[in-house]
Amino acid sequence: MKNLKAFIASIMIISSLTVHAQIKNATTSTVEIKGNCAMCKKTIEAAAYEPKVSKAEWDEDTQQAVLTFNPDKTSEEAILKKIAQAGYDNQSFRAPDDVYAKLHECCLYERDHTVAKAEHNEHQGMDHSQHKPSAKEHANMDHSQHNGDATANTQLAPVFKHYLAVKNALVATDAKAAATAAKALTASIGQVEMGKLAHEEHEVWMKVMKGIQTEAASIEKSTDINRQRQSFMALSNHVYSLAKTSKGSTALYWQFCPMANNNKGAYWLSSEDAIKNPYFGSKMMNCGEVKEKI
Repeated sequence: MKNLKAFIASIMIISSLTVHAQIKNATTSTVEIKGNCAMCKKTIEAAAYEPKVSKAEWDEDTQQAVLTFNPDKTSEEAILKKIAQAGYDNQSFRAPDDVYAKLHECCLYERDHTVAKAEHNEHQGMDHSQHKPSAKEHANMDHSQHNGDATANTQLAPVFKHYLAVKNALVATDAKAAATAAKALTASIGQVEMGKLAHEEHEVWMKVMKGIQTEAASIEKSTDINRQRQSFMALSNHVYSLAKTSKGSTALYWQFCPMANNNKGAYWLSSEDAIKNPYFGSKMMNCGEVKEKI
């Protein structure tokens, strides 16, 4: 059976060579990805595909895929993150439970109870569906995963830092500075090593990462301060969800302006409790209130 799997993987690698001419500096790697059927194959390969940058060839029988990609543009880890976001567990990342649950019935592959290899921690090999931690274990788990784990803070701190830089640029009504800060925010997203996040943080990150990327890119590409502020509303909601899960040592303040968004109201995060309104700047600098301290 091992020889058969190796043979099939070799065939997959050979077939993938035809795309090298389309993908500059192409390299390949063989990875394990869970799945059941042809519909899974279509979804997995669609998630991995980026024109002239990356693609995947997944085999239902071996549960393996050959990734072909330009290492200057992306990485095996980045591709596997996207595949997990589409609902498919793989050797590095576990798909969010809610995304997996929404897969077509025929695509609901059998899942392992343990987390993916890159997410192994002190609970490695434990069946979480049956194990009930002792009071001592529960206390230690809460401390490491929910009260500012140093590794997780290191991973996510740049995301919060550059988000706040975007906010400060909007307070100053500086579209160019907002675009620059948004570009730095996008770069920080790609540097997050998801395997080093606590489990709950990982789950939330998988849900909000795409939204943060989308809104940051919108701010980066625009020179219109009003459009940037519109994107910042959605960006703030995504970052708030992340901040609620990843409670670091630095306080954040969830603030609200009732007059923003055409009097519908809008929120933002700040590192200080003093109101400095990113939606109006100097026109109504102090309009708003603190709704929550995180």
